[in-house]
Amino acid sequence: MLRQDSRRHQLSHDEMKAAEAAFQGRPFNEVWSQAAREVYDGIVAATLKLKRLSEKEGSSQPPQELDETQVPVGAIACTGDEE
Repeated sequence: MLRQDSRRHQLSHDEMKAAEAAFQGRPFNEVWSQAAREVYDGIVAATLKLKRLSEKEGSSQPPQELDETQVPVGAIACTGDEE
């Protein structure tokens, strides 16, 4: 279920790990929270949608990388080494 509140909030540790895993194509860790599941599923769904759109348009080029001002709210993952 998607959050109805679209205000910015700081991601929890497991939400950040879920985002990181989704962006890197790693599986979801069932130990993470339901909120982490929503983050993971949302990123995977958006990634698949972008891939289908680029294939439909015949583009073999991956989407351009976004700079930090273009990253959607909630999609910024932790870049630290902690697990």
